[in-house]
Amino acid sequence: MMKKCLTITLSDEELQELYRVILDRDKAGALAFIDTHLKKQVHRLMEGG
Repeated sequence: MMKKCLTITLSDEELQELYRVILDRDKAGALAFIDTHLKKQVHRLMEGG
């Protein structure tokens, strides 16, 4: 199995949002964060990018 690398760059505000989601164990917030910040990159990797 080949591993792929996914790197995201976050602003201070986005990092604070992610930290809040982790601390609060906010499932809806986690899904929203993934949808906003990771969805496009994951699609690109899965399509061979």
